[in-house]
Amino acid sequence: MNSWLRRNAGFTLVELVTILVMVGILAAFAAPRFVDNTGFESRGFFDQAQATVRYAQKLAISQRQSPPKPPVFVVITANSIRACYDAACATPVINPANGAALAVNAPGNVTLAPVTTFSFDGSGSPSIAAQLAITVSSSGVGDINRNFFVEAQTGYVHP
Repeated sequence: MNSWLRRNAGFTLVELVTILVMVGILAAFAAPRFVDNTGFESRGFFDQAQATVRYAQKLAISQRQSPPKPPVFVVITANSIRACYDAACATPVINPANGAALAVNAPGNVTLAPVTTFSFDGSGSPSIAAQLAITVSSSGVGDINRNFFVEAQTGYVHP
């Protein structure tokens, strides 16, 4: 009977202190991940930027008709990506989701490179001579730089 009571008496002080120390160490490493959401914002921007380029290509293909429409331009700056009907972006493509100009602005600490402008013609081919690597850079804690590519011959957009 005495051994049964000793087994079910609970945790020892050493076990409790060990668990508290382990939880404290885990919290010290995990807390900054929960407080800093730059990684989530940069990944979301990366996905939106890639989708904008894909949409520009699909729009150029869908508007191929007689008479042919002008190409669809993608304008990349250090902190935004836009789809337009001209290189100066005076006539923006309208975002079907909200009726505003199709533009995605980078959150703080996130940048795009290279700064460039290219277009898609009615067949979906881009006006670039070689594969274009677009880099989304983040200065967030523990975040990584992400790249997506636009193929020169086909216009295929992929990570």
